[in-house]
Amino acid sequence: MSSSPHAHRVIHYVLEGAAVLLLVTLAALTVILHLTRPEIRYSAQIASLESTIQARVVSVVKEETTVDENGLIMVFQELELEVRSKGEYQGQTITVNYNGMGPTLSAVQFREGQYALVMISKRPDGQAFFQVADHVRTGPIAVIVVLFVALTLGIGRWKGVRALLGLVLSALLIGGFIIPQILAHRDPTLVSLVGTALLLAATLYLIQGWNPTGHAALLGMLAALGVTGALAVGWTKLAYLTGFGSEETMFLQAMGVGIEMRGLLLAGMIIGAASVLDDVVLAQAVTVFELAAANADLSRGELYRRSMKIGVAHLASMINTLVLAYASAALPLLLLFYLYPEPWYLTINRELIAEEIVRTLVGSVGLMMAVPLTTAIAAWGSRG
Repeated sequence: MSSSPHAHRVIHYVLEGAAVLLLVTLAALTVILHLTRPEIRYSAQIASLESTIQARVVSVVKEETTVDENGLIMVFQELELEVRSKGEYQGQTITVNYNGMGPTLSAVQFREGQYALVMISKRPDGQAFFQVADHVRTGPIAVIVVLFVALTLGIGRWKGVRALLGLVLSALLIGGFIIPQILAHRDPTLVSLVGTALLLAATLYLIQGWNPTGHAALLGMLAALGVTGALAVGWTKLAYLTGFGSEETMFLQAMGVGIEMRGLLLAGMIIGAASVLDDVVLAQAVTVFELAAANADLSRGELYRRSMKIGVAHLASMINTLVLAYASAALPLLLLFYLYPEPWYLTINRELIAEEIVRTLVGSVGLMMAVPLTTAIAAWGSRG
């Protein structure tokens, strides 16, 4: 049976008060970490004496194509290019040799009117050496970005606008807070938890708005994020993971970036789990409140049981999505292990593979915990 309107208001005030307290705490931690951040000892590295410019293909002077035994097409072209980028070479016409290789000729071949990225190297005697590096892809990328924005606004309307704002906020918070804090030798786990929690909270309220549903989703989301962080810390230690399982960490070490790589691994796990956590939590909170509004006679227990049926179905698909996302990123590596087989227990023991297994399962356990936590909070919050 439903309770009195007064009891409803009290519970909603409790939810709102808890949400305000958590948001203020997260915001305060973020500001304190930002204001007290040590100086970053690293700066953008100059990889070489090279610079990259854009140039338009005026004409193809010469072209030769061959096909290897695997069907890959190799093309050699002598290109006449007009430099379009601003600088000392703007407007100049240069002739550059280009070698490309790909599955089709159209994927690697340059044609008149197309644009190329050209790398300029300075020789010891000061003479410039030009080399075609790649096609210019900003045009197709711009088109798909415009299409994405148009569909988001057309289908989502005002919620689409808020979703895009959340996307911009994600880029700003990761690039402007999490990465600088890690480079300043702050604990990557703490920084990623604080930054990700604030990001998820802001995105949640941008999409859902300031209401009891949003408050319940926030509490469930932060609880699940805390569980995920604890599991990530525990299992990286139990599995003896060092964080040096990928080539990128080796490059960072070679550059003298003295970051604690296990902490970087943990930060990646937390951010990766958060990428799907908000979807599961918000959907579950909305489900509970909609069921409560549709049938005011449902008790908290019945509301919890019915909502969990929906949440379990959603959860199964999201866990599979998480596994497939990691598998897609590691597909070339999986092919290599298939071509060079070894006993399965040796394969999963390799740190590169073990990292992905722990990352996937920790994220999945965090998602599984998010559903009952959010459902319980929302069921309590929707009933007086």
